[in-house]
Amino acid sequence: MTRAGPGPRVNMIHLAWRWMPVAVLAFMLQAGTAGAQNANPDGLSHPTVYEARSLGIHLGEFWVRQPAAGASVTAAYFHLENRSDSPIRLTGIDSPVAEAVELHDLVEDTGGIMRMRPLTSGLTVPPGGAEALEPGGRHVMLIGLRQALTHDTVVPLTLRFADGLAVDVKAPVRPAGGARPHQGAGGEREHSHDAHDEEHHE
Repeated sequence: MTRAGPGPRVNMIHLAWRWMPVAVLAFMLQAGTAGAQNANPDGLSHPTVYEARSLGIHLGEFWVRQPAAGASVTAAYFHLENRSDSPIRLTGIDSPVAEAVELHDLVEDTGGIMRMRPLTSGLTVPPGGAEALEPGGRHVMLIGLRQALTHDTVVPLTLRFADGLAVDVKAPVRPAGGARPHQGAGGEREHSHDAHDEEHHE
């Protein structure tokens, strides 16, 4: 008597067991990719300063003023150059070290007093243009510091642009009046924020 071979049901079970490791691996890879995308709150992998250059956005000279003892605010500075063919607009900045981060300009009021004003519409740089955020001019305010910022610590910042681009940068903390990266001491026009800090809390 000839024994019948395995039926269709047996073959299906065999194939299912044979391909199960492949299916499990594919699921694990998919889950890992989703986890990586959720590493940032916005689901994006932010480019670095060097990667942003491929888009024509050149950034540099980052530093943060060392705050006075007990101060809850300080300022950050950097240079932004647009080497692309289109205008770029910096709309905001985030940092985990502060409760709020704002772009500010210094304007002279009718009484001849320099006062800070938020750049609510952001900072636009035309093609071929550049902006230097420096003491005595436009700058970034870090408000409600969550930690002490001491000399030579590094502050992470995320620059956000109007087209959705976000660039991660790092800014070292420097004492007021001290040498900036790539620039010697002296010859830098300083500007104290002490008189202006109270304006944020009125």
